[in-house]
Amino acid sequence: METDVLVVGAGPTGLALACDLRRRGISGRVVEQADHLFPGARGKGVQPRTLEVLDDVGVIHAMLAAGGPAPVGMVWQDGQRQGEHRMFEDVAPTASAPYAGPWLVPQWRTQEILLARLTELGGSVDFGTALTGLAQDADGVTATLSSDRLRSAPGTPWPRTAGAAPYADCSASR
Repeated sequence: METDVLVVGAGPTGLALACDLRRRGISGRVVEQADHLFPGARGKGVQPRTLEVLDDVGVIHAMLAAGGPAPVGMVWQDGQRQGEHRMFEDVAPTASAPYAGPWLVPQWRTQEILLARLTELGGSVDFGTALTGLAQDADGVTATLSSDRLRSAPGTPWPRTAGAAPYADCSASR
């Protein structure tokens, strides 16, 4: 099977890349060795520049609805409130920085939002599929995958190897 880009890992980075590729008309294939999205939160929020990227891929409204700004902390001493502490300086958005501060959204929710967008764009993730090898020759790169559960559409199996030009490893430390 030929694909323009093989994306390894369905975390926020891999899903955002896959969404960006799909919206630009580039065929990509996303594989994830886990059987489902990560259910926890290694990350608790996103930075302003990341919000700009998420706006570009079409999920900013869902991200803003799913999260909020960092809360104000209260400073206490001997049972008496002494004041407030802001983790981040309040700054106004500008044309060059439309999102002024971090936005707290758990990683699991960010992934759900990005997967929904990828599906909306006609993409999918091959869960339970690990990259087990890469080989390059004059004709390109061959990626060897671990699972027979690969599919392009329900009931349509993928081959065990996939020819791919670029390869993006978005699998973090796995």
